[in-house]
Amino acid sequence: MKILFVGHVCVDKNVVRGQTETLYGGGVVHGAITSQRLGAQAIVITKCAEADRGGFKHLSEAGVECVFLPSPTSTSIRNVYPSENPDDRQSSLISRAAPFTGADLDCIAGFRADVVHVNPLWFGEFPPALLPLLRPRATFLAADAQGFLRVAEPDGQMVHRDFADKHATLPLLDLFKVDSKEAHLLTGEEDPARAAQAVHALAPWDTQHSDSAGGGRLYPTGRGPKLVLLTHQGGVCVFDGRENYSAAFGSYALEGRTGRGDTCTASFLAARGRGLDLQQSATFAADITTRKMQYRGAFRGVTP
Repeated sequence: MKILFVGHVCVDKNVVRGQTETLYGGGVVHGAITSQRLGAQAIVITKCAEADRGGFKHLSEAGVECVFLPSPTSTSIRNVYPSENPDDRQSSLISRAAPFTGADLDCIAGFRADVVHVNPLWFGEFPPALLPLLRPRATFLAADAQGFLRVAEPDGQMVHRDFADKHATLPLLDLFKVDSKEAHLLTGEEDPARAAQAVHALAPWDTQHSDSAGGGRLYPTGRGPKLVLLTHQGGVCVFDGRENYSAAFGSYALEGRTGRGDTCTASFLAARGRGLDLQQSATFAADITTRKMQYRGAFRGVTP
C-alpha cells in the first residue's frame, strides 16, 4: 500500500510543564513515519525553508520518500500544554511556509498512491479550492480537519473556526479525521460517538452523480464525508454511516500527545491496507497510538 501525505513539516516548540523543547515534526512527519514502520510505502510532499531540511532527516532515515518543494520560510508552531489533559493545548503560529498551489497538484498526482492524505497545519496551507481539482486524481482521498478549521490570528494565536466551504469540501472525502473539539465546532455534539455521526450526517449519502471526466466514478451530492475518524481523550471512534466502531487508548505520557491524531489516522489507513475491517482497524489504530504516546516524537515501531 502506498500512502502520500501532503502538508507542511513543522518546527515545533512544545512547552510541557513549563519546559520548552524543539522538535522537527508536523502531521505529515508523524503520519508518514508511522505508516512506513507499519509496512506501508510512505511519501511526503511538503514545503519548508532549505535551511531547515536537515532537521527532517528522520523521514528518510525511516525509509520515507520526501519531496521538499521550495519555500522562503518554514512553518513553526508553539504548543503550550497548561494542564495534564492532552486535549488542552494552546497553539500559536511563529512562521509559515508557502501555501500549496494548483501548480503543485501535478507533483502530488504523479505518485499514483493508493491513498492521498491532505494533512495541513493551518487554514490556507492547502486551500479548500484545490480539493475538487485533486479529487479526480486520487483513488482514496483523506483529509485532516485541523488544516481547515485552525486559523492563525494576526498575532499568531491559533483558534478553531467553522469554515464556509465545508458543504462543498466534505463530500469530496473518503475519510475525514477530526478530534473532539473540531467535531464539536462542526456539529455542537460533545459525545464522541454522536459527534462522529453528526459530522457524517451533515448530509446524507443517498444521492450520487458521475464525475465530469466521464470515468464512471460516483460522488455524493450531499455534504458529509464517507468515513469519519474521531479521536478524543479516551480513544478513537469511526463512523461509516451505519455503525460506530470504537476503541480505547491506554495510559499515555503528556509529552507524547503531539502527533496523536496523525499517528491514529496513519495506523488506521495502514490497517485498512492490510485488509482489516473497520472495528479491527480502529482497535489497531488505538493500540499503535497508545504506544506512540509513551514518548516524544514519531512512532518508533513495535518492539518484538
